[in-house]
Amino acid sequence: MFNVNKLTSSISKTGVAQASHFDVQISYSGGSIEERDLNMRADSANLPGRTMMTMEHKFTNYGPINKVPYSQVYGDFTVSFLLSEDLREKDYFEKWHDAMVNTGAYEYTSRPRSYSKFNTRYFDDYVGTVIVRQYGAAGNLRTIHKLNEAYPLLIGEVGMDWSSGDLAKLQVTFAYRNYEYITEDNSNQPGLGLGFSFNASRGGRLQAGLRVPGFGNVSLKQPPLGAVVAASPQLINQGIQGLSNIVNKGKSFFKI
Repeated sequence: MFNVNKLTSSISKTGVAQASHFDVQISYSGGSIEERDLNMRADSANLPGRTMMTMEHKFTNYGPINKVPYSQVYGDFTVSFLLSEDLREKDYFEKWHDAMVNTGAYEYTSRPRSYSKFNTRYFDDYVGTVIVRQYGAAGNLRTIHKLNEAYPLLIGEVGMDWSSGDLAKLQVTFAYRNYEYITEDNSNQPGLGLGFSFNASRGGRLQAGLRVPGFGNVSLKQPPLGAVVAASPQLINQGIQGLSNIVNKGKSFFKI
């Protein structure tokens, strides 16, 4: 039986996800503009989904046919970007396409013959990573979707209209191999939660490391900016405190 009090209690306990509380991080080795600026201009996106591929099978001689999953298909991922006056966001993805198959949109007279027009490149040379972060009402990081081996499949048209005062936007659709889904408490990542490690190198120098779920290892000497920005304040504070404790205990143990 439907109970309004139970509904309000559930919402009060876990809240509701706000569609506006997200950001998108795009990482590609051949990027030509500041990717942090590009990330801030992603104004709409859909969290990625997937579909099970099935085949029909009868487990018994009688009765209905079962659909049995045997693989999965990941849907494309579409992002909308607010464009700068010089269309640098569009230029970013045009050059990415050019790195995949020399589209002819850019004329480079200094290119060697191997980079002739419409020449297809190696897959591993142009794929990148797309990370979608979703936040709670207080601004704390709640979930991460990491799209692996991603590349722009479609660069959309940009509408121009003299009678319109709307902002120009660009839609880009990404294809990708698969995605990793990481929750705030890492409950869906058994054995891959927040972790610490340290070792003593020659000369007695200690090196400590922090493992951030979904982003790999963070060195005590030079943490990558992407991991620091992506992690929640609670995760960062926990990691810093853990690293500090490791170093202090290591110094005591090795009498440094």
